[in-house]
Amino acid sequence: MIVGFGLLLLLALAGLGKDGRGLPLYGAVCAFAGATVCSGLMALLTSVALIGLNVLAWIWLRRFAPEAPDKAAVLPVVGTLVLLLALGLSGAGLGLAPVLGAGAVLAGLCGAAWGTPLVQFTGLIRAADGLVVVACVLNSWPLFAAALSLWGVLAALGVTLLPRLAWRRVEDV
Repeated sequence: MIVGFGLLLLLALAGLGKDGRGLPLYGAVCAFAGATVCSGLMALLTSVALIGLNVLAWIWLRRFAPEAPDKAAVLPVVGTLVLLLALGLSGAGLGLAPVLGAGAVLAGLCGAAWGTPLVQFTGLIRAADGLVVVACVLNSWPLFAAALSLWGVLAALGVTLLPRLAWRRVEDV
């Protein structure tokens, strides 16, 4: 469990300020981390959903020009580390697995707060992945359904908004 969540948080920090090229690997690590803390049908469905949705998102996002890592992407990493420290200190009574799962959500949200629209959208996708992992940690079917609904909303937004925002990428360069 610790290895899975350690890899998950390491990939979350390494992916801040970057586009969605690492989404399939991130989805596989999220599935591994989630499957180490739950079992049965929940583990199977979350693993299939995480790997499948991240591969589909990667296929869609690679149509857009890749973003170079931002030199100022240090701010979201520092913000994530500070929030993870605060979460670890305040949520110690919850247990290790829920705190680490919530940390994955926080890392995605910090990534969504910085960068170009494609980088922000990738951060939101990573936050939705974190919610699926938290659903697996808590063994909560309603949270799993809510996380899949969030994935649906993000898919609709990605199909409608990202092609229109792609021109901003050219203007920023």
